[in-house]
Amino acid sequence: MKQFLLLTFALFLMTACCHHNENKPLASSSVITAVPDSTKQAIIASMTASKEAWNSGSMEDYMQVYWKSDSLQFMGIKSITKGYHQTLANYKRGYPDAATRGTLSYTFHHFNQLSLDCVLVIGKFHLAREIGDAEGYFSLIWKQIDGEWKIILDHT
Repeated sequence: MKQFLLLTFALFLMTACCHHNENKPLASSSVITAVPDSTKQAIIASMTASKEAWNSGSMEDYMQVYWKSDSLQFMGIKSITKGYHQTLANYKRGYPDAATRGTLSYTFHHFNQLSLDCVLVIGKFHLAREIGDAEGYFSLIWKQIDGEWKIILDHT
């Protein structure tokens, strides 16, 4: 059931979230195409820097991968948060110290190009913590904005 819901959500995102410039057709007629290595490496590098910031305790630096906009969306189990500043506030409230924050790691499962400037990343996070580990899956929509890849939607 979880896989069905994740697939349904991913299909919704592909149709509703990203669009491509009609003057720049995709390299393939497929809805989902392969992500160029340079794009994949840029996103992985950003997520690695973000993870290191999390592990050092800097939520502000962790959030550098997110779009600084009131239109940013974070979908959790209980609610949808809109906006960069509210998302940052939620992280600070939910992970106020090293014990709750733990050590973050990622495993990446899929990178899919949705349009020239939009990529879907699906993976898994793990928090190694003294108070008990936490883990789960995520889907992230990355959009190239002003030459930088930023998360515009996080579903964790």
